[in-house]
Amino acid sequence: MDSGARKHVLITFGRSFLTLNLARLLAAGGYKVSTCDSLPIAVSRYSNAVSKFHRVSPPKFKPQEYCRDVAEIVRSEGIDMVIPIHEETDILAMMQGLFPPTCDLFLSPFEVEEMLHNKLSYQEALVERGFPTLKFAKLASPDDVKDLDFTTPFAVKQTYSRGSQQVYKVQPGQSLDFLTYDPDNPWIAQEWLEGDRYCTYSVCRDGEVFAHATYPVRYAIDGSSCLTFEQVDHPAILEWVQRFAKSVNFTGHMGLDFIDHPDRGLYTIECNPRGTSGIMMFTRECGLDRAFFGQNTEVLSPPTGNVRMIGVGMALYGWRKSSLPNNKFRTFLRDFRAASDVIYDPQDKMPAVMLIPAYAAILTHGYKYKVGLAEAFMHDHEWDGHQIQGLD
Repeated sequence: MDSGARKHVLITFGRSFLTLNLARLLAAGGYKVSTCDSLPIAVSRYSNAVSKFHRVSPPKFKPQEYCRDVAEIVRSEGIDMVIPIHEETDILAMMQGLFPPTCDLFLSPFEVEEMLHNKLSYQEALVERGFPTLKFAKLASPDDVKDLDFTTPFAVKQTYSRGSQQVYKVQPGQSLDFLTYDPDNPWIAQEWLEGDRYCTYSVCRDGEVFAHATYPVRYAIDGSSCLTFEQVDHPAILEWVQRFAKSVNFTGHMGLDFIDHPDRGLYTIECNPRGTSGIMMFTRECGLDRAFFGQNTEVLSPPTGNVRMIGVGMALYGWRKSSLPNNKFRTFLRDFRAASDVIYDPQDKMPAVMLIPAYAAILTHGYKYKVGLAEAFMHDHEWDGHQIQGLD
């Protein structure tokens, strides 16, 4: 897509820090940026990088209305590109026919998005394409549990789930009677492998990787949702991502969780075909906006040597023992002081000022749906594999 005149980009999930940072990067590249969200108070709404904020229906609970809301914004505002951030990506992928051909949806066909989102079909896709995988099995009923033949520890999680939800570490022979079964969202058992853990974020178009970030898992909420981010060079991971993106001809954000074992090599645990925290590592000087339009010839990466953090998340969770192996408060305090916050920006101060009311809106949302803060942040933008009718 040619940049041409000043293009107008709509970014979804306006409450997200990812959306805020991407809006800043696109605005720095000369683009007009709008955002949308189902909550009325979202940090991106108050950014000077955002020209207009739109309130839309919650995609999880009113998917048809959400799709039509977004399509109407595209028509009324002359949107040139829609960049979905969270799992509303799958819902939007089902409704591509609602959009005018002049609008570029930054995503892949629904069949590809769904295959990558589903943790079981993703592992099956790796097998089909010759990529090494950890041992895995589908658990859709108690009979499947009886047939398990793991001889080492393994993880159990639902095929549609995310970092804020429970992952069980199970020993061979341990009872799994506590599992309940949803025919639309079965469980996957997956070999538990120790090793160096990395997360990645890539911007892809037509199977090519135009931007890429790799960061080790350090401070994280219960070891899963990262709170700090530092770019590291890992050529083998980049090469792996490039091969896989090409194998599925992927367009969109791609986030992968890797284990690098000293003897067995690289394995991916799961794929997130959506925006991930790696967005927040890029700076205005990186020119990330070019990657979304396929304009750069080299792979863009964040600068090294700069640790970014979600300051509020670090303050709430970073000091806890569960956030980092052998965590000590003195070490946490040192790392907290050394990192730069992803929200505060001297060129764009209002989102940081509005953090308290924005979090209050999320807490109110969580109270409504009876979920905690981490779950409330994304609860109404999740998609768990349920087919949506009436998208015509």
